[in-house]
Amino acid sequence: MTEHSKEDLEKEFSPFLNPAARGDVKNIAIDYVLGMTGKEDGKQMIASSQKFLDGVISLCEDSDEGVHNKAFKALTNIATDSKLSLQIVKNNKFSEFIVNCFKKILDPSFNQADSVCKFVSNLSRPEECAGCIATNILQSKDVSLSKIVYAMCNVKYNLKSNLHFLAPLLANLSQVQQVRTELMTEREYVIQRCLPFLTYQESTIRRGGIASLIKNCLFDTGYHDWLLGDKVDLLPRLLLPLAGGEEFDDDDMERLPADLQYLPPDKQRESDPDIRKIIVECLFQLCATKKGRQFVKEKNTYVIMREYHQWEPERMNNPAIMNLIDVLIGDEPAPEHENLREVEVPEDLKKKFTEDDEEEILQIKNEINSQ
Repeated sequence: MTEHSKEDLEKEFSPFLNPAARGDVKNIAIDYVLGMTGKEDGKQMIASSQKFLDGVISLCEDSDEGVHNKAFKALTNIATDSKLSLQIVKNNKFSEFIVNCFKKILDPSFNQADSVCKFVSNLSRPEECAGCIATNILQSKDVSLSKIVYAMCNVKYNLKSNLHFLAPLLANLSQVQQVRTELMTEREYVIQRCLPFLTYQESTIRRGGIASLIKNCLFDTGYHDWLLGDKVDLLPRLLLPLAGGEEFDDDDMERLPADLQYLPPDKQRESDPDIRKIIVECLFQLCATKKGRQFVKEKNTYVIMREYHQWEPERMNNPAIMNLIDVLIGDEPAPEHENLREVEVPEDLKKKFTEDDEEEILQIKNEINSQ
């Protein structure tokens, strides 16, 4: 698509990407833009045009429900591309726009909240975009993280919208240090309210979002003691989705957390392989410090992982599982290497480990494809 044709299209359509435009031509214009965002070159063109972006953003406030719903769908399509997401964030109307998006999401009577929520979830995937969004939330007097968490945790918050995408949206925002700090505030009980959704069977999106949220928060090892303590009791929450109905001898059973003891024989594991992998990675992060490793080992995490490893049908998850099992059954590192997060790995070894992991994954893929 040439620059000239782009200018011609701007001249033809942008005047009608305006809430004040006549309804019939406005619908034609937004239908055209929505169709364009279904193609890669179309997304590129719309995102690179200040006039088109301004127009689409303005129609997100249109009084016609069909028009503003199409506008949000167009932006959602653009936001599937990380580089194009930055174009939206850099728009000069973004600060006001993103706060208005959250106002819509947090309005219990707004029946298009899911389309807005999906857009912001897509938009917040790149860390830079998440940072811009978080800055506007934290500075706003009208929206806050606590309100977003409340809406996510209240499944009947909006009877016309399920708000499942609030979970991955929060996970994306938790890439930002200041957001993690707020989420980990002990007196607010934020993380505790999110944990039940690790096993929320009505939505894979919500379960996966909460698992990713926890994983991001675990990058800060300073919170691990609190998360493993009685006030949060995170370990059994993470182990339960990986546990089946296997029987253990009395000694192994007694060493397990109470919530993992004597599970019914028909206990089902988490059905989504990506979520299972994220949970395994969460458990691995809890082993970063000596105190965390000792606690995880003392709770007999190994027997759950052993049975889960034998059951796991998704071979692509095996490298993550084995990394955790190696820590659980391995000897403690030297005192100067007690915090695994602080161990400096030489660049040549990093490269070798990466190549080994990639080779193992490639081998698994080839074996699967040849079957």
